[in-house]
Amino acid sequence: MKRILLLIVSILFIKSAGAQWTSMGSGPGGVVRALCVHNDTLFAGGDFPGYVKKWNPSTNSWYTVGALSGTRVKALISYNGNLYAGGQFTMTGSKNNVAKLSGGSWVTVGDGLNGGASTVNCLYNWNGVLCAGGAFTISGTSSVHNVGKLVSNVWQQVGPDVPTHVTASVYTMTVYGGNLYVGGEGSTPNMDKLVGNAWDATWFSGGGGPNLGVYALDVFNHGTQGSTLYMGGAFQSPGNRMGTYTSASGFGLAQNNFDASSTVVNALIHSPNTATGFVFAGGTFTVLSNANATKKMATGNWAAATSGTPLGADVKALCFFSGYLVAGGSFSTPFANIARTATTVDVEENAGDVITNTIYPNPVIHEALLKVQTKGDLRQPELKMFDVSGNEMVAHTSLVTLNHARNEVEFYIDREGLAAGIYYYMVVDDARTIATGKLIAE
Repeated sequence: MKRILLLIVSILFIKSAGAQWTSMGSGPGGVVRALCVHNDTLFAGGDFPGYVKKWNPSTNSWYTVGALSGTRVKALISYNGNLYAGGQFTMTGSKNNVAKLSGGSWVTVGDGLNGGASTVNCLYNWNGVLCAGGAFTISGTSSVHNVGKLVSNVWQQVGPDVPTHVTASVYTMTVYGGNLYVGGEGSTPNMDKLVGNAWDATWFSGGGGPNLGVYALDVFNHGTQGSTLYMGGAFQSPGNRMGTYTSASGFGLAQNNFDASSTVVNALIHSPNTATGFVFAGGTFTVLSNANATKKMATGNWAAATSGTPLGADVKALCFFSGYLVAGGSFSTPFANIARTATTVDVEENAGDVITNTIYPNPVIHEALLKVQTKGDLRQPELKMFDVSGNEMVAHTSLVTLNHARNEVEFYIDREGLAAGIYYYMVVDDARTIATGKLIAE
């Protein structure tokens, strides 16, 4: 092993119920449309002066990051060690709507994304490539319609042309079954699947599909259905604002679907703890008398994301920060458009069971060793790793030793092939989460 930096990683033990929303200072000063964790700091983007602000827990305050000019920031992503923003704003040389934070200032990214409605709605890390979705037609002199990828600082078209059924605007993208899916506004099903370098017009040939805008996508293990693509938006079919898709069964209802009075689902997210975790949804809706933020496990019904005072209006963004669920939107009362759960959420509470939970080195450059020791018996522990979007990173871990007498296990983590960034790990034994923590790859 290389030069070792020992770091004892704090364990995030998360309660599955009982959390309440709590304010985060006086908020960033306007509607929050994007949330992102970058270098262990929470950032918010939206409709407020400066358009991007960061959270300082020690002062309970928000501070402007750089200075953007325009209308709003609608997307944030931590990518390859940098913070990127997308939205509707102007940059030097008309290289608009996407920017990178460098030395405290925002700089252009390629030739920007312009034309059409001239907006970037989402940013996504697709197999190590930065992608942008929105309503645009050009970058510099090159044609780039609605979905672009950044290659050697040049924006290129994803697929041969504009997505077949998301012709108006792309709002969300994710990978399901190894393929890139995009959702937005166009024609039924308001979603498209990229196969190779072509938009597959036949993937939903079984019929159905969202009849109106799709604004959020997330992949979650839905019980007996296995891995399931969740979709949220303004559609009324399948169901009200929330549906599912599987390769085997096609489109279907999300269990215990949203009430008919529901208006829109804007955000979907699940924590890295897929074994016992939840998928969370935010928007303007009612589910079993619960408003605007909801959750469900792989099995069972949708329920309130928290107890206590609900978020007052439209939720536009969700993220996890230091184990807390954070929601942003336009709920000015009583939470100033941003709030977090008062306690951590979504991982089992087993702190009394763990004696040791260490990784070294961390940050990791080439390889690392994870050691976990518990008070209770270990049977067949497994190590799972996830990126910040909850996607499992496979083929990077292996068991080194398992000492039943000492209730101790060691895992090897291979850094090769992992992009620089933050990853989360989870040690599971007999479907029970034993320990969790964070790994930084440099």
